[in-house]
Amino acid sequence: MGKKIDSKKLAGLAVELLKQKKGRDVVVLDVKKISDFTDYLVIASGTSDTHIRALFSEVEENLPIPAYKKEMRKRTKWAVLDYGGVVVHIFHSDFRKFYDLESTWSSAKKTAKKETKKRKKNVKRSKRRN
Repeated sequence: MGKKIDSKKLAGLAVELLKQKKGRDVVVLDVKKISDFTDYLVIASGTSDTHIRALFSEVEENLPIPAYKKEMRKRTKWAVLDYGGVVVHIFHSDFRKFYDLESTWSSAKKTAKKETKKRKKNVKRSKRRN
């Protein structure tokens, strides 16, 4: 029997992987209460076919369980990885606007992990006295 992992944690891990590879506008839609096929939709944008492939590979290779289903073509504007409780969509920006999954699932709770901000050191400037 395969590994079991909490869908929420899996979605969070997918978000982190996408952000590490510079995925844009990464969001998670919690669709548990309105969907019968998955719990979370993770949506991200890539800047080119190459970037979309890199994002797809990053998620596919680094999530702790294999995808049940995956779809990506050579020249792609939209790639999908289906993990059962989590479905990851990676779009080119124009396709994301066209398909507009966020509006289609507008009643879903929208979440995204907050990006970790690097703390800037507070530098105290000494005042010169003349």
